[in-house]
Amino acid sequence: MARQRSGAIICSGLVLLVAGGFCIYARASQSGGSHDRYPVVARFVSANGLKVGADVDMDGVPVGRVTSIALDPASYMANVGFTLDRAVLLPTDTVISIGSPTLTADTALMVEAGQAPDRIAPGTVITNTREPLSLEQQVSNYIFGNGGLPSN
Repeated sequence: MARQRSGAIICSGLVLLVAGGFCIYARASQSGGSHDRYPVVARFVSANGLKVGADVDMDGVPVGRVTSIALDPASYMANVGFTLDRAVLLPTDTVISIGSPTLTADTALMVEAGQAPDRIAPGTVITNTREPLSLEQQVSNYIFGNGGLPSN
């Protein structure tokens, strides 16, 4: 009887140890290891569909994570805080938009790097942003390329 109890205690302890390890791993993957990232803020007319924890994608590659979404009471614009990998040094004319990389993906911040020689410093507020596209517009862009609009 004592042998069965000790076996149950050992198995229970191992299950708890594995569960604790998974929790630590999940927490670390959600925070993204902020020590190797720097903060940036983007100002949008609307942050519709964007959630805290969403990916920041550049050319289909995740390069950061959304950390906060708040309304600026003075301008009534959405301030979206996010972090970027330290290896990603964005030009000052970078454009940030809200959208989905595919029709089935979650909404993310999409980064389009510019060509300026100067780089964005940590804590910079980016105002060169685009409004999020509606689902109808995304479907139209997918079917017709640019939504049937003449390109410039």
